Amino acid sequence: MNIVLTGFMASGKTEISKAVEQMSAYKRLDTDDMIAEEAKMTINEIFAKYGEEYFRKLEHEIIKKASDEDNAVIATGGGTVLNRNNISELRKNGVIINLSPDFSVIKERVEDAAATRPLLQNQSIDEIRERFEKRREFYDNCDYKIRVVSGRTPKSYAMEILKIMDDISNKKI
Repeated sequence: MNIVLTGFMASGKTEISKAVEQMSAYKRLDTDDMIAEEAKMTINEIFAKYGEEYFRKLEHEIIKKASDEDNAVIATGGGTVLNRNNISELRKNGVIINLSPDFSVIKERVEDAAATRPLLQNQSIDEIRERFEKRREFYDNCDYKIRVVSGRTPKSYAMEILKIMDDISNKKI
C-alpha cells in the first residue's frame, strides 16, 4: 500500500514525503522528479518548450508507473488531481492524503518561489489565489485531509500520516 500526497503547490508534499521516508520503510517517489528524469529536462524547461498539455500527458504516464510501486510515499505535483484518471490510478494501491493549507500559508511560501514553479511565473497573487480556489474541489477527492498550518514541522505531519497508515493496516479506520 502506498501513501499518496496531494495538495496545491507549496503545501509541503516534498518535505513531508522526505520525513515519511526517513521515519519509515516507505521509499519516496516524487512525480515531478520522475517526469524531469524521464524527459531529461527540468519541469520549467518542459513547460517552456512544450507547454502544460504535454507536461500533463507525461505526468499521467509517470503516475501509472508510480502507482505500480508498493510501500512508497508518492509526492504528486500540484496539478496531478486535475486528471481524475491520475487519482484513480493512484488509489488502486494507495491512500490519498490531501495536504490542505489556507491560502495565507501558500501565499507566504510562494512569494519567493516563483522562479522554480512554472505556473507561478508572471502571475499575480490574485491569479494564484484563483487557481487555488478552482482546484479545491479536485483536492477534496481524497481519503484523508490534513490541515497544513505555519510553524508545524514536516516530521509532525509524517507522524500523523504514519499513524493513519498504521490504523488502516490494523483496521481501526
